[in-house]
Amino acid sequence: MFDDWVFQYLPKIFCGLAFFVNPIFIYMIFTEKSKKFGNYRFLLLFFALFNLIYSVVNVVVPLDIHSYRYCFFLFLKHDWFVEPSEFHFNLLVARCSLVAASYAILLIHFIYRYLAIHNSKFTREKFHLYMTFSVLVFAMYFGVWHAVSNFLMELLTETSFQICFYPGRANVEIKKYIREDFREIYGSDSMDFNMLGALFNEGSEETTFQSWVAVILWSSLSTISIVMFLVLAVMIIKKLNKMAPNASRKTSKFQVELLRALVVQTVIPIFISFSPCLLSWYSPMLGIQLGRGINYIEAMALGVFAFVDPVAIILCLPIFRNRIFRFCRDGGSKLKSAKSSTEQAN
Repeated sequence: MFDDWVFQYLPKIFCGLAFFVNPIFIYMIFTEKSKKFGNYRFLLLFFALFNLIYSVVNVVVPLDIHSYRYCFFLFLKHDWFVEPSEFHFNLLVARCSLVAASYAILLIHFIYRYLAIHNSKFTREKFHLYMTFSVLVFAMYFGVWHAVSNFLMELLTETSFQICFYPGRANVEIKKYIREDFREIYGSDSMDFNMLGALFNEGSEETTFQSWVAVILWSSLSTISIVMFLVLAVMIIKKLNKMAPNASRKTSKFQVELLRALVVQTVIPIFISFSPCLLSWYSPMLGIQLGRGINYIEAMALGVFAFVDPVAIILCLPIFRNRIFRFCRDGGSKLKSAKSSTEQAN
């Protein structure tokens, strides 16, 4: 029962919340004075639209994560795409690639902020080129993760034979390794599902090697992205400190607020949504089997950031936060006035 709640109902609840919050976020962006955000509004729109698309995919393509001894695996659970097929496997990979592509959204925001404080033409007259660049970066992240997980790789052995494999795809050996545990938990045969997975020990040399290759490549993409975030953030802070004596206090304050909002926008998905999932990657390396409760948290965490992030940005930026508080205050005043009028009429 709880399993059904986590994988069938919670994604729909998160999706509903995302479709409630993100349109409000978009409305607030485009009803604010254009001079405040400039072309940055369109990057925030890109971010909000990604949240909506991600929320829908989170419902349509539900993902389950589990670990067993030295192995972890991901597979599609419930609904239309459970049966094993190449199309359904590619949907599984695309679902995971969309999570990886969220790093691209954050990266293009950091790059924009860096260019904006340097008064770059790419944030003004040539913004259409920057948006094209942003779409290409997003596609690159999506494609690289998809390629690491699915595309055919070829390795030359010392005997000059070619070994071909899908580095992130759970092969027959991995499915047999988890078969008994899978049947006990899910009541089904692991051989009947498409899976991404890794087996770090107790397997053949080829399987363990491809598992390490896949996880190292996946981790490298995330690590490089986070390093770039940190480097750009430091460079932005240094530039803002240099600008402070010459820029107006109001301008400097707003730039700092935007950077703070961007940092919050970055921290939430990394620490709230993605970090729990990393446990499923790395704990099997040490033979640590996580409890099913942790798997539930991991599955739930992947759907949270699409509606939490815009709320955090609204609360971090005073111009948005004050509008929300003013709306709530005015709404409360109108409600009290209407109630008083009704009582007097009675």
